[in-house]
Parts: sequence; C-alpha cells; structure tokens
Amino acid sequence: FLPHSAVPVHCRAMSGSQAGLRSPVTAQESLLPADGASFTLATDSITLQWASIGTLRENEKYMVVIEDVTEGVGRRLVDYVSDTKFIIPSTFRPSDSAPHIFRWYIVSVRQSGSDDQGQTIWAEAGELSLQRVFSWQGIAPEATPAQ
Repeated sequence: FLPHSAVPVHCRAMSGSQAGLRSPVTAQESLLPADGASFTLATDSITLQWASIGTLRENEKYMVVIEDVTEGVGRRLVDYVSDTKFIIPSTFRPSDSAPHIFRWYIVSVRQSGSDDQGQTIWAEAGELSLQRVFSWQGIAPEATPAQ
C-alpha cells in the first residue's frame, strides 16, 4: 500500500487514433467546491464533484490531482476514479495551524498498458478541467500564554 501522496503518476498524452477508442473528450466541468471556497478545522473531509463526460468505458477513469500550494514542497494527491466525486482523505489535511491553499483539477484518462510492476499506465484522453482552489485550515492555532 502506498500513501496517496506517494502514488506514482503514470500518465502520458495520447491521441484518439493511438488509443483505438473514441476521440478525446472535452474538459470536465468542476462543480464543487466553488472556486475559492474556505474550509475550517471543523471540516474533516472535503468532497470534490464534477460533471460527467458521459458513460466511461471499462478502461477509462477520471484522474484527480490535488496539490497543497501553501506547503511549497510539491505535496500532491493523485487518484483515479470512475465516479464524478472524490472525497479528499483527512490524512491530506494540513498538519499546522495556517490555512493552506489547495489547487485541484481533473482529466479523463484511459488505460494504455502496465509497467513492469503491474501498475496501470494511464494516458490523458481529454482536456484538463479548469483549475480550482480552496483553503483548508488544519489544526487549531496554539493559544498564546497569558502574561
């Protein structure tokens, strides 16, 4: 088991003719949360939602990419789902008291093979959605000692 932030991204662009399937699709429309939404420490998990591109085929998924922009070290969460929603695990919540800005987007992908460890290789099969951001506060700020 690899933690989500350690999941390797095996994805490359591929045209519809290379894939032997339908042509690449247009970008998905991000629905929730609204761009710029703010979540407090009372929020244990956040659900991302987007509009469907239609019925996914057996070898197609949505690639969800979430990045903690505030942290500045490239902490990313990448996952592949068949549904039009994704619940960000509480383990990705910031671990300090400052609100963090997260950027997220999705893109439809289709399976193009497997690597030598048997991990699926995904190829982009459409346009990236518009990137959205939200803020999420991790833990309560420490109280200032009384003087």
